[in-house]
Amino acid sequence: MSQISFRTKVFLLLFGLLLIQVAVMIWHFDSTLYKSIKHQVGTRALIQAQEIASDPELIEQVKNRDIQAIKPHIERLAKISDASFIVIGDKNGIRLAHPVPSRVGHPMQGGDNAGALERGESYVTLREGSLGYGIRGKTPILDSQQRIIGVVSVGYLLNRFDQWLDVYMQPLLLEVLIIFILTLLASWAFSRHIQKQMNGMEPDEIAIALKLQKSILSSVYEGVIAIDKRGYFLAMNKSASQVLGTQYDMHYLKNRQIIEYASHTEFFFRQPLHDNIKDEMIRLNGHHLIANRIAIFHQEQLIGWVVSFREKDEIYSLTTDLTQIKQYSDNLRVLRHEFSNRLATISGLIQMGKVDDVLQLIAAENTNKQQLIDFIQHNIHLPQVGGLLLGKSLRAKELGIDLQFDPTCQLNKLNAALNETELCAILGNLIDNAFDSTLKNASSSRIVDVLLSDAGSDLVIEVTDNGVGIEPHLWQRIWKKGFTSKADKQNHGIGLYLVHQYVSQANGFITLDDASPQGCIFSVFIPNQVPPPSY
Repeated sequence: MSQISFRTKVFLLLFGLLLIQVAVMIWHFDSTLYKSIKHQVGTRALIQAQEIASDPELIEQVKNRDIQAIKPHIERLAKISDASFIVIGDKNGIRLAHPVPSRVGHPMQGGDNAGALERGESYVTLREGSLGYGIRGKTPILDSQQRIIGVVSVGYLLNRFDQWLDVYMQPLLLEVLIIFILTLLASWAFSRHIQKQMNGMEPDEIAIALKLQKSILSSVYEGVIAIDKRGYFLAMNKSASQVLGTQYDMHYLKNRQIIEYASHTEFFFRQPLHDNIKDEMIRLNGHHLIANRIAIFHQEQLIGWVVSFREKDEIYSLTTDLTQIKQYSDNLRVLRHEFSNRLATISGLIQMGKVDDVLQLIAAENTNKQQLIDFIQHNIHLPQVGGLLLGKSLRAKELGIDLQFDPTCQLNKLNAALNETELCAILGNLIDNAFDSTLKNASSSRIVDVLLSDAGSDLVIEVTDNGVGIEPHLWQRIWKKGFTSKADKQNHGIGLYLVHQYVSQANGFITLDDASPQGCIFSVFIPNQVPPPSY
């Protein structure tokens, strides 16, 4: 049986059950029909016997034992009756009329005359007579004084039963045959449908695939949740259950919806529903996550989604060091380029014998660098942010841009709902965009102003450039992931999206205005108050 396909097993099972049902049905019908015919035939035989026994002419003939008169009388009745035989006997059970003339004058057979001849009863019996087995209706013949003078026996042989059964069974067998064929076809189609729904796989293959799926889900470190279009769980691994805060197994969760366990589910059902979403920052049950959503289709119909996610802090712990190394590398590259130019200038002045100019150049360079470092150290007390501003200042000088910091800049402590890395991402992306916009404008004054302050209840970031600006109809689109005005769209379109995500998650907001006479102003406001202690 192990070599037989599941489809064939299903078909054979249905086929076998069908055969058993048909056999039981035919047997039951035959048995019920036989009993019904037996009862009806017995009743018919008894009624005919009673009618014949009540015939005054017959009573007189039996009383006189007039066999010659009885014979044509009974033969006439036999022609109009469907009975197999009609037999008349006297009070001693001696035949006075019989279908076989030679048996007249002989005792009646069957031994079932006592009730009629001795007790005057009318009844139905099943006995074997001289003509064979049959159902016989027996009734006494009474004279005018109610004395028993004979007996009437009307019978139906069993071979007549077979004829009647055939008459009733033929339509039934035809109907059964039609039902059998239809059920056979339905069984074959159903088994084929089952196999199709199983993608042509055998049960053992499905079991292996299910175990493999569970093993893959349990081995994946990222959280994975699969839901249908109505939000009911289809699958979930242990990492996802920890984020949702549930310990129930999938047998229970398959009847539950994601909205019962997740505080923010808009990411799961974001329009358009057919689109896949990649590397989206979301907040789920207090966890900051980087999530992906993949649509599930069945025969081109959307049936649900698979959502995978990982803690944002874990990703940052892997990327922060690389980001800082890249930043240091960029700073060193800028410094090397800048000092290479300065050394070339100093070398030329020395060769020309202008020592005073060399000393003046070195003094000015030291003064400018020290003033910038002193300003950042005095006003910016977050090392990572200070390093970012210093690096951007060096980058601006390399690009020929004057990066100016507002004298009121200050950042003493970060109490907002974001970390220092996220703040650097906001500030760095806004400054980089200002650089790009400024370089595109040939008539720009090449000045970028930066304001960073936590003097009030909000953390304020303001970046102003003299670039090409942003057209008003694009102000709502620039925050979308993948949107960029640069020619190289594959490697851009993420900066302002990240800025918007970080600011929104920190409960802040961004405004965009035109700068005068040209360029634009990005202003960011993020609540920066220390939350009150809880008691």
